[in-house]
Amino acid sequence: MMPIRRLAVLCIVFSLGAVLLTPLTHAADFNVDVKFHINTQRHSYDDVVKWLKANIETTESLYSNTPALKIHPTFVQENHPRIESKTGANGQKYSYLGFNNTSELIKFMEDNFDNQARSKTEGHLTMLVVDDVVQNEKKDKGFCGRASFPHWVNPFGHKLGIILVTCRAVAYEKDDFVDNFLIAHELGHFLSLKHTFEPYINLNPLSVANCNKDFGNHIKCNSCQGQVLPNDEGELRECSGTANVMDYCQSLKGKEVLNACQLNRAAKQRERYQTSDGKTDYQAMAGLRGEGQCEADADCEDGEFCTVGILNLARNICKPKLDRGTLCTTKRQCASDRCSWGVCADPDECRADADCGAGNYCGDPISGKRTCKDKLNDGSVCTKDLQCQAGRCKTGFCSAPDSASMGESCRFDDECREGKCNAPVGGLTKGTCVCNKDSDCGSGKWCDGGVDAKVNACRPKLDKGESCAGVAGNDHKCKSGECSGFPKYVCK
Repeated sequence: MMPIRRLAVLCIVFSLGAVLLTPLTHAADFNVDVKFHINTQRHSYDDVVKWLKANIETTESLYSNTPALKIHPTFVQENHPRIESKTGANGQKYSYLGFNNTSELIKFMEDNFDNQARSKTEGHLTMLVVDDVVQNEKKDKGFCGRASFPHWVNPFGHKLGIILVTCRAVAYEKDDFVDNFLIAHELGHFLSLKHTFEPYINLNPLSVANCNKDFGNHIKCNSCQGQVLPNDEGELRECSGTANVMDYCQSLKGKEVLNACQLNRAAKQRERYQTSDGKTDYQAMAGLRGEGQCEADADCEDGEFCTVGILNLARNICKPKLDRGTLCTTKRQCASDRCSWGVCADPDECRADADCGAGNYCGDPISGKRTCKDKLNDGSVCTKDLQCQAGRCKTGFCSAPDSASMGESCRFDDECREGKCNAPVGGLTKGTCVCNKDSDCGSGKWCDGGVDAKVNACRPKLDKGESCAGVAGNDHKCKSGECSGFPKYVCK
């Protein structure tokens, strides 16, 4: 049977010798946001959350020396496709992660469940909760948790998310959880604690006589492995009284503790995860690369974009959106949601008419930039054709050919559908479309020139019998070309 145990694979560490640190001002509490990604089928989601909350309460009580650990959890349902659903011999379903080797597991965690650092003081630790994690070639070598040793010892290390497993022996028939110290154990590794049977570099191991006792000498942090006794079924599960949290032993009859040296060491590490003014330093907790991972902009906070498809990086990270004038390759990078000419631009900014949409043109610079403006109506003052809705700027005015009917406002002759414009030459003032002779009106019409020269309208030629009265020379008004003259003046 697989014994219940807390097992973490630690990074290889190197001795750095004594490190002199400049005294910092640290907060009384060490507040850390933790995001739990839960995918379990052996237990209900609500039961797992209840178990995690019990673990959190236990962990906070253990790491209560200054700066006291305060965990702020977020719980989410995780549905990563790599997490399989399997059915045990007893017919019970469970979630399963299988890997060919440790490197494959590390890559999976780094790619999907990294610790996050949006900025130096904004982010969260990541904990993945599943039912079983097993190396495929060692199917009896599953483990109940995994965490990385802090990079202040190993400067080349990168801290991944922590794995928590709802670990229980196959033969264990009860549905209740048996380990409320799992987070305390795995987070202990993250806070620079080793297993009690593992030596610290350059530190002397203690004797068996001092196993699991408080230590007066804070330099010596490791203890021997506590005595583990077999239970009634012969499985090594029970500790002889007090057990150390960093043992593989779980005390079902006694209590679990951290010795004074471990508490001091873990507190010093928490201080290393704080900024000089006592805030939580998430970049330090995320490792040397110091940033979280994303797959799309939706994975980032408001005001951020994901570098996926943009930068040539092995990892996609969230970055603040860029201000106007900053180099860009896609609008996703820009706070304005607009990348033009290789820089972030304001939404209405332009450099050429082609940058503006239909019905707009690129106006002259205002406050150091050119902006898109509505195209101008006919008669508006202009400097170029593309400013005008009609597409023509004539002697400083927007002008549309064939746009005015007889008697309507105009500036130029070619604006008149009939007749000519009586405005002064150059269109400096407005006029109206008029006619001076029949040829100005086209076929089937005659020019009613008028005595006052103001009407000058084109009128349809008259049918036989219609009145053609007027001044002399009225024949041109009739379709027949003849006006009867005095006394009736009707078209023949």
